[in-house]
Amino acid sequence: MEYRLIEKSHGNILGISIWKYVRNSVYTKKLLKAIARNCPKIERLNVRIELENLNDIREIFLNCPQLKKLFLYTDNNDGLNCDELLKILSDDSPKTLNQFSFSEYWNFSADALQNFFENWRGRIPIKFNTRFDKSFYFKEKHIMVLDKYFEEGVIDKKTKYLYGIT
Repeated sequence: MEYRLIEKSHGNILGISIWKYVRNSVYTKKLLKAIARNCPKIERLNVRIELENLNDIREIFLNCPQLKKLFLYTDNNDGLNCDELLKILSDDSPKTLNQFSFSEYWNFSADALQNFFENWRGRIPIKFNTRFDKSFYFKEKHIMVLDKYFEEGVIDKKTKYLYGIT
């Protein structure tokens, strides 16, 4: 299992990319806890998670202060609201985090998106990367929120092309 390799890494891992398709929150919890406990130097994390494991992301943020890039993939075929992830990102992520990417299955409300960017204000402009072209949940009201925060410099303007905003 991947989490065992991470446990034996002696804290020397800078990047992890695990896309193993396991719809098992117990496995995911073990994996995320192994990362939080054994990867204090990690800068890049690409991982598949279950919605039940959002608090385990918080533990990674608290124990991995050098994290710069985060890509989270999930299966949310039921369209469950994922606003809690944005709150965890804004409240607990390390100040070094400047790139957040996520798969098309994350469902954020436009209000939570706006709150996230308001709370992000004053930090490094975030590269907020989505699979917008394939997203089931991003609508015009989401684009309006993004446009506002591009203009205000909260979102890195180099990523503006991802949303078709001119």
